[in-house]
Amino acid sequence: MPQNPRPSGYARLTPIRARIVLLALLFVTVFCVAVTLSPLAQGRIGKPEHREGDVALYRAEVDRIHAGQGYYQAAAAELVARGYTTRSVFNWRLPLPIWLIGRMPAVGLGKVLLGLLAAAVILTAYEALAREGSVWRALGCSVLLTGPLMLCVLGDIFVMPVIWAGVLITLSICAYGLNRPAWGTVIGLSAAFCCELALPYCAVCAAIAWRNRRRAELAAWAIGLAAWLVYFGLHWVRVAGLITPDARAHSGGWVQFGGAGFVLSTVQMNSYLLRLPQWVAALYFAAAMFGFAGWHTPLGQRAGLSAALFVGGLGIVGQEFNQYWGSLFAPLFCFGFVQFPQSLRDLWKAAALTGGKPAATAPFGSP
Repeated sequence: MPQNPRPSGYARLTPIRARIVLLALLFVTVFCVAVTLSPLAQGRIGKPEHREGDVALYRAEVDRIHAGQGYYQAAAAELVARGYTTRSVFNWRLPLPIWLIGRMPAVGLGKVLLGLLAAAVILTAYEALAREGSVWRALGCSVLLTGPLMLCVLGDIFVMPVIWAGVLITLSICAYGLNRPAWGTVIGLSAAFCCELALPYCAVCAAIAWRNRRRAELAAWAIGLAAWLVYFGLHWVRVAGLITPDARAHSGGWVQFGGAGFVLSTVQMNSYLLRLPQWVAALYFAAAMFGFAGWHTPLGQRAGLSAALFVGGLGIVGQEFNQYWGSLFAPLFCFGFVQFPQSLRDLWKAAALTGGKPAATAPFGSP
């Protein structure tokens, strides 16, 4: 195991460029905090709800399946009874995680299984980061991961498909970090089969495989995504037969351009940040993204690109009540945040603000 972590990409900058980046970091941080304190802020935390919410919906579906009903029969009954919009196929979740939990001998075993996957994320994240040379950074990330992953074992949140997808995405990244690409591919595809919102991560992994000319891995992604298209097509056909002529649709659609306000609300999907003012999540977000930007190892680039793609997508798509979508990538910010101290230290040295010279750097790994 390496004794020292690799320097960040900021260590390569010239003094003038490093100073510009420092100013940019300050500007982005102030901007994010200002958004959370302005009318642009979004989020459902602390606001009254007019219905029980999605957790209650999915738990009711699980209970119906456990009692012997089929997934689509259960979903149709609960969506209509609870006043959900059902005209769009995308209002009907993919069946895998809900069906799986409902078919278990006891519904509580679903929470146990998800909890075990969350524990695997913490252990593999520690090992992957420790192999990069910093046991302290690995330990810090493992501790931080308890925040977003704690949601897996709180109440009935384990029935949410997006929670399963987020855990599997992070576990897939850790598998790649441990040089287990086959496991990374299988687990990543499993995330997409649990929730279609995981597809951007699959696209990142396929692009990295293509860039690095890993033909076998790229073929595996292509076959897996083709199978997903068949799976989604069958889901579409089943749902289309259940949509009634009087089914309601969302008045505003999914494309809302919520921008920074919505993105920062999704960053809060962490059991610690949910208890704190939203401006704390803004500071956390800015630090994590700054850490990602200078982290030029295969693990860092995969996690950073995935987080950036999700952030960009949610700046365009998603309504305020979709804040829980942040569970897809909330664990990833833990990786970027623990990289922040070294990134800031390297940038400060590169800026030569104390009159010193930038430190020489070692070559970086490729993604």
